[in-house]
Amino acid sequence: MSSPESTEHSFTKTDLLLVLTVFTWGFNFSVVKFALAEVPPLAFNAIRFFAAAVTLLVIARLVGLRWQFERRHLPFLVGLGLIGNAIYQVLFIYGAAATRADNAALILGTVPVWVALVGAITGMERVGPGGWAGILVSFSGIVLIVVGGDREAHFEFGGATLAGDGLVLLATFCWSAYTLLVRLAVRHYRPMSVTVFITLVGALPLILIGIPELVTLDFASVSIGAWAAVAFSGIFSIAISYFVWNHGIARLGSARTSLYSNLVPIVGLLTAWWWLGETLTPLQGWGALAALAGVALARRHTRPRRQPIEG
Repeated sequence: MSSPESTEHSFTKTDLLLVLTVFTWGFNFSVVKFALAEVPPLAFNAIRFFAAAVTLLVIARLVGLRWQFERRHLPFLVGLGLIGNAIYQVLFIYGAAATRADNAALILGTVPVWVALVGAITGMERVGPGGWAGILVSFSGIVLIVVGGDREAHFEFGGATLAGDGLVLLATFCWSAYTLLVRLAVRHYRPMSVTVFITLVGALPLILIGIPELVTLDFASVSIGAWAAVAFSGIFSIAISYFVWNHGIARLGSARTSLYSNLVPIVGLLTAWWWLGETLTPLQGWGALAALAGVALARRHTRPRRQPIEG
């Protein structure tokens, strides 16, 4: 069982690990874009989740991890695996393909809002006025990053993008629910045990869904660079990052941990500028500063309440 950090406002080791995870997820946007040029999306997801599952099983074996879940908690843990991995991934992939990148970025930017709102209503989190202000400032930074691109931004919620917007919104709800509910599990079990189990649960349907594309994929034609991208995405952005995310939720609470997701677009933006040659504008720079300031403000006024897993 994990315990909260000993101090509320200081920058802890857990915060540092979450920052490293932010860099991993931000870098992963360009990695995925690179890999998808050679590997179909469902096949890509299947392979990277298989890599993530194998990685976690190896780590579990090396550290002598033992699963000792109570039978009454298994349905809850299986549900977490499906919501946070399988369902979220499928909704996001198809949703992002059916809407604009602008829409998807803004919708996903609301995750900290939903986590804080539901967490406060249910009594799982304590969010002060400064916390809400920080969340608003951080989300405003995301808006500036999207609008400030060196192109004309288009936000057409509904109409032709209605189906895609709806799927991305459902994906956002799934990730928000996962971020809140997994805290109940990691308060009762070790974060590593929870991460391994729910990743395995989520990987199975994703692998099954990807079989048709895997059968038709010419593995020999995929470059070494693309395979490296798949491996990075599976090992680092899923296996290791999911463990750190769950560890952060156990230590810092759902609301404070979810705030770090608003830093991912900043790293993604800088990575695309450096690796893919995309343009970085001054307005996007101000948006990045606003997102950083909002996270710094909100984390000082957000803290978890203790609550054990329900049977």
